[in-house]
Amino acid sequence: MSKSLSRGKTESVLDFAPFDEEHYREIRRKNIIRLLLTYLTPLILLTIYFYVQYGVIISEGRRLHLTAIAENQANTLDLFLSERLVNLSNLIDDPKLEIPPSSAKMQQYLEHLQRNSETFVDVGYFDSAGVQAAYAGPYPSLEKRHYGSEDWYLEVKNREDNFVITDIYLGFRQRPHFTIAVSRIKDNQFIVLRATLDPEKIYEYISSRHGAGEVYTSIVNQAGFYQLVSARIGHPLEASLFVPPSEPTLGADEVSIDGSSFTYAYSWLRNAHWALIVQWSTGEKLGFLSGARLQILAFSAVMIILIFLIIINRARKLVSMQMESDRTRAQLEHASKLASVGELAAGIAHEINNPLAVISEEAGLMKDLMNPEFGEVTKPEELTEYLDNIQESVFRCRDITRKLLGFVRKTEIDLKPHNIHKLINGVMDGFLSKEMAVDDIDVIRNYASDIPPLVTDGNQLQQVLLNIFNNASDAIEGRPGKITIATSADNEYVYIAISDTGKGMTQEQMNKIFLPFYSTKEVGKGTGLGLSVSYGIIKSLGGKIEVKSKPGEGSTFTISLPLSKTPGKDK
Repeated sequence: MSKSLSRGKTESVLDFAPFDEEHYREIRRKNIIRLLLTYLTPLILLTIYFYVQYGVIISEGRRLHLTAIAENQANTLDLFLSERLVNLSNLIDDPKLEIPPSSAKMQQYLEHLQRNSETFVDVGYFDSAGVQAAYAGPYPSLEKRHYGSEDWYLEVKNREDNFVITDIYLGFRQRPHFTIAVSRIKDNQFIVLRATLDPEKIYEYISSRHGAGEVYTSIVNQAGFYQLVSARIGHPLEASLFVPPSEPTLGADEVSIDGSSFTYAYSWLRNAHWALIVQWSTGEKLGFLSGARLQILAFSAVMIILIFLIIINRARKLVSMQMESDRTRAQLEHASKLASVGELAAGIAHEINNPLAVISEEAGLMKDLMNPEFGEVTKPEELTEYLDNIQESVFRCRDITRKLLGFVRKTEIDLKPHNIHKLINGVMDGFLSKEMAVDDIDVIRNYASDIPPLVTDGNQLQQVLLNIFNNASDAIEGRPGKITIATSADNEYVYIAISDTGKGMTQEQMNKIFLPFYSTKEVGKGTGLGLSVSYGIIKSLGGKIEVKSKPGEGSTFTISLPLSKTPGKDK
């Protein structure tokens, strides 16, 4: 009996590793293969690809970038024109608009427009006959001019959307300009407000946008004539070298001019019959030196050799780090177990004292029965019942110490199917039930009936449960209290939720509880290892721990463990 109770051996701290040497050799081989496949294979493939496709990739990349610049600038110009139309529409829709407006009012209207955008040059009011009845701007001679036969006036008069943006034209002022006009029916009269925009300021606005420094930007109408253009490549109303197709509305094309190939990108605007065209402001192509491919091959060969050597060295270091990590984690887990056992000492002592009391009582009774002074002769068979009670109590003590030793002893990872309810009950009934009863803590077990067997390390999971149970008990300061254990499962996970009616935690505390050596308990009452080790154990088993808590309302720790994933394979 004594031999059975004292069985065990002294283990070195350096032996605290959950795997054998062959396991780490296998990790090293797998790491080398994985790193070779991860780093060398893509490099070799990319070397071949770039060797063949270098020029194509560079050309296509620049083409896409050019198209993106064209689209971005076209969207910017569209938005700009829309804003100017809104400015003019707000003015004509103003209930306070005078019909016809006075010269002073027209000047106020122009100043209002110019506050919105300095590109506004002038503004004019036109009556139903097409006469510019009121005007404000630098060309006062245009007032009272008849525009009834002008193309833009006829277009705005017949369009359903009541606005028009003209192409660049000379007009009465004999200067390249374009106008925007909006029309309305007010007081049964057809009226038009027209504003002139400065092309140069608009081009300056476009040239200040993202990517404009890389390209020359021009705007052409449907006939292929420049509307806005850099002086380096042309002038307004000149014919453009590039005439983009009407479909698709966004794209890039390549043209040959005087034996040279040029790439341009275009985007048709939504608010005007214009296309925005961009072309590179520097050389058309990046020089592809004859030795470029050779340089790629040479550089790649050096990198392959260097990476191969690094992989070999890295694989060795990874295994060394893994061994040290496993050893440290095992030591921390063991230290946490010992700390938990220290906290359980009172309960374990009480558990052992009960059968010891029975042994003492039965032995004393047998001694009295065998004492000649009492004058009674006791037959051996009459002592059998007392001896059976003593033997039963001894075995009960043995079971208690076995549970304790089995929990404390360092063990290798042992994965096998477990009934989680038996694991929970083993911790609660084997270690804590008496202590909970003494502390007036009611334990409620809401177990689901459809929990499948879980492949896990039962010893490690029980350590996690014990840590959380101890924390829940310590958190219940005002007795009585309640700890609720609920289990559930879905197609992927088994869930164990442990709730208490304790003091709860602040958000700041919850952010730190899984850090090593952090404890919410008073100094001397906690090691700060329990939850940190528990977090590492559950993570190594492929699961996770989540916590919800509010000060004064208790806490809930939820353990999620996967059904399909085999723990330890990711090491």
